[in-house]
Amino acid sequence: MQIMNDQATKEIQIEFKTLAEDAPVMLWLTDINGEIIYSNSRWKEFIGAEKVKADGGNAWYQALHPEDQERCLEVFKRSFSSHRPFEMEYRLKRLDGQFRNMLDTGEPYISEDGKFSGYIGSSADITEQRCSEQRLQQSHQEMELHNIEMALVNKLNSFLQICRTLEETYPVMLHYAQELFPDCAGSIYLLNESKTTVESVVSWSPNNEVQIPVIIPDECWALRQGKPHVVLEFEHALNCQHLQKVPEFGYMCVPIIAQGDMLGMIHLQFPEITDKSLNVTERSKLLESRRRLVYMTADNLALSLVSLKLREALKTQSIRDPLTGLYNRRYMEESLEREYSLYIRNEKSLGVIMLDIDHFKKYNDKFGHDVGDKILSELGNLLKNRLRKSDISCRYGGEEFILILPTAPVTILEQRAEEIRNDISNLSISFQCEIFNEITVSLGVAVTPMHADSATQLVKAADEALYQAKNTGRNKVVIAKDLCQRSPKNVTIKKKTNNKPGVVSA
Repeated sequence: MQIMNDQATKEIQIEFKTLAEDAPVMLWLTDINGEIIYSNSRWKEFIGAEKVKADGGNAWYQALHPEDQERCLEVFKRSFSSHRPFEMEYRLKRLDGQFRNMLDTGEPYISEDGKFSGYIGSSADITEQRCSEQRLQQSHQEMELHNIEMALVNKLNSFLQICRTLEETYPVMLHYAQELFPDCAGSIYLLNESKTTVESVVSWSPNNEVQIPVIIPDECWALRQGKPHVVLEFEHALNCQHLQKVPEFGYMCVPIIAQGDMLGMIHLQFPEITDKSLNVTERSKLLESRRRLVYMTADNLALSLVSLKLREALKTQSIRDPLTGLYNRRYMEESLEREYSLYIRNEKSLGVIMLDIDHFKKYNDKFGHDVGDKILSELGNLLKNRLRKSDISCRYGGEEFILILPTAPVTILEQRAEEIRNDISNLSISFQCEIFNEITVSLGVAVTPMHADSATQLVKAADEALYQAKNTGRNKVVIAKDLCQRSPKNVTIKKKTNNKPGVVSA
């Protein structure tokens, strides 16, 4: 019976070899122990007939990629133990020395008495198929990455559009720069008003590297040319002079330009490409996609910054007095209401100083309105430099000014008013070869809750104190009457017996 089974197996093998020899696909046959006892001409052409002749059934194992040998043997062992069909992928060295992706399919063949006798298998070169799948997957990943990047750029634009000042944009830029370029070191530079220097307003680095805070425009090729400057191999390139050290893996400087106006520059340093499996073409595509992202970010920053500058200019025109540079009356009224609401909430004082230039009409009448404008302008500069950041200085109208000082008690207000009066009396203004140095002001001071219980009443109290200062000799500071004492029928004026300037109470 065993002889009959062996004979049947041999007949199956002979029949298979006859059919397989000229088949257009690679076919092979094993015995019951897993030894390859036959491979057709197509298979031998792939791996090399000489190798098959020299190594016999071991030729396939010798041609396997070293990383795939152990796994393939394990598949074989399991299949020969279970006698079940199998399928496996691996890399096999072709006759020309190139490793190709292969798909092996094995089917057990059974003798007439139902016993397992080995495997009949086919090998297919699926390299092109896998390459197509990889390209498709890579394309899909690139599309997903592009969508993520576009979403981030759109969010950046959204936040930039609602920023009210340039300083507000800095944390927004930093957040999204780190999101868009997490593995890169970089800086965003903006030109100063005089366009003499480029200052770093945002800087980030995964390695905490410090970027140069200020550079000269001529030190950057991108700023000088008005177009991107990209360096991939620093040893064979023109490098920007603003670099402390040339980045090992390359860098790029991209100007931020809107409507032909240079606003600044994005500087980005490329990281090392750690994925060693990428070929030259894939690395180039990766760098190109990064370049496109920087260009797109620079374009969007340019449009947003120009829009912000325009909004700031329009806002300045609407709230600033063009002659003095101080806030106008409209902004003063809005600010006073806001600060009064904060005073109510925080229960802290709110002070107002109102001042008026003494005998201002004589300057206009005697020397002309140009001199009057010059005096107003110089007074505006003095007030801006004299106050705290939280204080608000406004031109109330004509030669009158109002200063709003949040949280300042009456003693500080009185001291500040006297300092301002003294500074103005010492002011010397040169205009068209003439010196004007006898300018004086009268000042009225009022503070909540001592002198008023509303924003409107606070201004009125300061105005009444100013009126008293002008009526009692000018060039002095007058403190408003306490709220409980203020009434049209009860006006007492306390003043010094001499005519020297000083502080009095209304």
